[in-house]
This record gives sequence, C-alpha cells and structure tokens, in this order.
Amino acid sequence: MADSEQLKPKGSGKVLAGVNLAVYTVVGIAILVLANWFVSRHDQRWDLTPNQKFSLSPQTVKILKGLDRDLSFYVFDQDRNMRSRRDLMDNYAAATHRASVHYVDPDRQPSLAQQYSVRTEGTIVVVAGDRHFEASSPDEEGVTNALVKVLKGEKTAYFIQGHGEHDLESSDRDGYSKIKKEFENQNFQTNPLVLMQKMEIPADCSVLVAAGPSTDYLPQEIDVIRKYVTGGGRAMFMLDPGKDLPSLAKLLSDWNVTAENDLVIDLNPVAQIFGTEPTMPLIVKYGSSPITAPLARVASLFPITRSFTVGKDSKPGVSVDSLCETSAESYGIANFDPKVRSITVGFRAGKDIKGPLTVAASGTISGGGDKKAEGRFVALGTSYMAANGYVGFQGNRDLFMNMVSWLGSEEDMISVRPKPPESQHLDLTASQMNKILFLGVLGVPLFIVAVGASVWWRRR
Repeated sequence: MADSEQLKPKGSGKVLAGVNLAVYTVVGIAILVLANWFVSRHDQRWDLTPNQKFSLSPQTVKILKGLDRDLSFYVFDQDRNMRSRRDLMDNYAAATHRASVHYVDPDRQPSLAQQYSVRTEGTIVVVAGDRHFEASSPDEEGVTNALVKVLKGEKTAYFIQGHGEHDLESSDRDGYSKIKKEFENQNFQTNPLVLMQKMEIPADCSVLVAAGPSTDYLPQEIDVIRKYVTGGGRAMFMLDPGKDLPSLAKLLSDWNVTAENDLVIDLNPVAQIFGTEPTMPLIVKYGSSPITAPLARVASLFPITRSFTVGKDSKPGVSVDSLCETSAESYGIANFDPKVRSITVGFRAGKDIKGPLTVAASGTISGGGDKKAEGRFVALGTSYMAANGYVGFQGNRDLFMNMVSWLGSEEDMISVRPKPPESQHLDLTASQMNKILFLGVLGVPLFIVAVGASVWWRRR
C-alpha cells in the first residue's frame, strides 16, 4: 500500500482538482447558456413579487390585446434611469404587436421632447395617430390612464344634485372625491346637475348618476329621467336604506326592480376575517353579467344597504339581471327605521326577508332593435360603497367602475384595474422592537464574541 502511494506522481491531486474545476465551470456555463436560450425562445416572464409589481393588470392587458390601431410609448429620461423604466414599459410592448416603446434622452433629442411638450425627465407620452397624452405618473396606473385617454373620446358624467346626494368635491369619508378621480382616469368629465332648475338632461350626458339622494325626486324630474333612459340614456341609481323615495322606487319597479324598505344584515362568518359588521355585507357571490365577470374571486363591501327584488315575470322590452347577492346567512330587517339607533340582530320569521338577497341589479330597456337606442340602468342598495371611506376596499372600485363602463357601452374597459404602487411596511409592537434591538444589536455581537473566546480557550 505504501509502495502504491509512492508510485503516484507528485502533483496528481492538484491536476485532478484542476480538471474537476474545469469540468464544473464548463457545465455551469452550459447551464447558463441553455437557460438564456430557453428564455429568449419562449419569452417567459415570472413575477414573484407579492403584489405583482412587475406584471400588468388584467385591464391593461385586455386593452392592449384589443387594440385596433398602432400606438407608441415615448419614455423621456436620462440613459442612466432607463433600466427602471424598462421593467414596466417592456411589458406593454410584449403584450401586443401593435405597441412600440421608444426610450428618448431629451438632451440628445430636444426636438422630439419639444414636439410633445415634455418639461421634466421621467415623462411618458402615449401616441396614437395625431393624438397624444402625457401619463400623470410613471407607474402603470398613470400610463394606462393616458392610454385610455388616447383611445377613447372624452365623455361626460352628470351627478344629480339638490336632494342631499354625495359631494363630488368632498374628501371626507362620505365624500366622492376619490370616485371623481376614477371617472377622470377613465376620460370622463364630471359635472353636477341640478335637475329641478332646467328639467332637462344635457345632450352630452354619457352617464347620469343619482348618488344617494336623501329626499325624493319631483314627479317632473322622474319624467325627465324616464324619458332619458327609455330613449337610450344610461343611468345609475343608488338608493340608501331608510330613505323615503317612493317616486324613484316606482321608476325602478316599472323596470322590474323592486326596492325593498329594509336594512340588510349578513351574519356570514367569512366577513369576520375582514373585521366588518353585520350591517356591512361582504359580497362574494356575483351574477353572470359581464360587469362582475372579472371579480369572481374578489370580495366587495356594501355598507348600510337595502335589498332589491328582481321580478320573475318579464316585462316587454325590459331585461334585468342580479349583479350582487349576499350570503345565505343574511336577511333584511323589514320596515327599517333609521331613527331607531339600536338594531337588534336576529331574524324575525314572518317579518324579515330571508337571504340570499340582491343588493345590486342591472337592466336594459329595448330600443326596438337599435343598440344605440338601448337604455341601460344600474341600481345599488347603497351609495356608501363608492364613498371615500369604502371605495378602496378589495373589489369596490373595480365593481363600481365596471358598472360605469357597462353603462357607457365600453365593455372592453370592464376588468380589474391597475392598483397604485403600495409601500411594503412591517408593523411592530414596542415589545417586538425591544426584542429585535436586543437580538440584533446586542445579542448577535455578544454571541460572536463568546464563540471566539471559546475557540481561543480550547486552542490554548
């Protein structure tokens, strides 16, 4: 055995180690080359971030895949900043062959920057034909909003005022300033309309909104609204519980939707996960309408809502669908009186309405075969789901704006919209902070010192 070891040439171990290193290096390089080849051939992207930061929203993808014209995105920024822009903008180009992205240094191409009135670095401009819009922000929400403005003509939504409706300008919890911004993002102008002054709806009205009136409309106002919708107009009615609105209720009942005088209570235990109250039904069951199709796995909240009964007997020229339903554990407190401050939670057999209950419905009124003359309406049992305090909950924003898109005959806009970028943060208690301080700042260094001292002592 000793003789065989003596016969081994000196340095053979080093040669073998060198050969192994060379082989491993070649194998590693081959794996990288194959991986790059596979990715380049199949153009696959994986977004492993928790909020899909580097992926486009379903709405943006839907718009891009439905393009009927070529368009361009111009990103104006310094070369050193382009990498962060590419993470987002390359997704737009990858989604459709009709979109191209151009990265422009405004210092090197000042004429192009001047052509599109670019004043600051980081500006993104969407161009289609002779139309162009500047994105309000360099994130997906801003870019997609500019894309919508380029593709869609400007529209106008009128919000009826004069009966205690929500204030479009208010930033309070009950205000509608956030939903006004959503309308503007979808290229809507929003105007108040005091209907009782002129008794007419402007000719440029794309969508008419009655956002939670506290008092009923005059018979003359109802006649104007009826004529508008049956003539091909589009309207949204939000009737809060406990409000005496017989004229509005009669208008809807003529279109096969009965507004119940109740307050919906939902005891669904799933809602407890979100910390909601029984008077704030959590909606997870939707109808078959295209309005709700993208929300199959998204919850929405209907705080303080009444219910509707959709008539089983069809009426000539009228078609109605249930959009949102409460759980089987829900019921409606009949003859709800908002003046009674305490609400006893408990179903009263023979009095209350047993769930599931419809809290939102949509309907069409035939225009005699002419799609342009087809009237459309949406009825909601609450106006608070679109208020500032609740519109940001889960699917509320998408549900409400999908209703608006459907009313405006823009089915291609019905989807889940891009979310504003969210900052990731960690909430810690004082006790947890102290533990981190002790373990991270004091514990780890002391542990390292102790291990070093132990090794030194053993060697000695």
